[in-house]
Formats: sequence, structure tokens, C-alpha cells
Amino acid sequence: MDIVGEQYEKNIKFIPEMLMSAEALRDAMELLAPVLTKSDLSKAGRVVMGTVEGDIHDIGQQIVSMMLEGAGFEVYNLGVDVPADKFVEKVKQEKADVVGMSAFLSTTGLRFPDVIQSLQEAGIREQVKVMIGGAAASGKYAETIGADGYGPNAGAAVRLVKSFMSKQ
Repeated sequence: MDIVGEQYEKNIKFIPEMLMSAEALRDAMELLAPVLTKSDLSKAGRVVMGTVEGDIHDIGQQIVSMMLEGAGFEVYNLGVDVPADKFVEKVKQEKADVVGMSAFLSTTGLRFPDVIQSLQEAGIREQVKVMIGGAAASGKYAETIGADGYGPNAGAAVRLVKSFMSKQ
């Protein structure tokens, strides 16, 4: 998936190839999961992913989730239309290291700060890194709202999560 992600960034591969590769990875992970869970291999970290409340677009965050799983992360994908309290609940439950939020619509991108605020109010914001992505996100917006980073594409998002984990 790292190679496919790099090729996507260079316009060698496109969304259909990313989706096919991600589906192949998902199928392979289903076969390998029983073996990997019995081994002594530790997970690279825990990531809670989801598309924010009001938005039902999930292709990008699904690809990021699958690529993170392929990179050795334990991923809890909450799906689409996820309210802030569900992100907080899952972060607490799983003791997540990273929260990844996606929004496609500019109107739903306004929900990113709600999740960050809810993490703050729950007293766990300092314990978790927050990244945003999707068409409604940008590096400047991430900085403005207090997110720890922005993933402009799936490959960059995986590298961002890896960089978060290397700093711990």
C-alpha cells in the first residue's frame, strides 16, 4: 500500500487502483489476522478514524484506514456521520494514540473543531494526536483549529501517523 500510495501521489496510479489495492489488502488481512494476532508482533499504535457528523463521504478515510492497517496499526473506523461524542468515547475505550477525521463538504469541515473541543472537555486532548483530511481540510485549517496535522492524501496520512508515533 505504501508503494501504491507513492504512485498515486506521482499520478501513476489513480483512485480505482487505490481502491482495488486497498480491497486486496483487506482480503489479505482477513486471512492473515488469525496468524498475526497469535504472534508476538505488537501493533504500531491505535487509531480512531471517522467522517465527521453530517458527512457521508468515506472513500478517502476508508483507504487511509486500510493503509494504516497494512502499516501495522490497529484501526477503529467509526464510519460516516460520526458525532464528536462518539470520537471521544472510542478514544477513551481503546486508549487511542491518534484520531483521524475526514470531511468532504466545506460545511461539515466546520465539525473538526467540535471534536477537538470535545476531546479537550473530556480531558484527553493532550493524550491523543489529531489529524484531519478530505476535501474540506487543509494544512492551514488544521493549524487554525489546533489539529496536530493534515493528510492531503492517503500516503501522506499514513506517514503523518507514523511520525506521530515516532515522537512518543
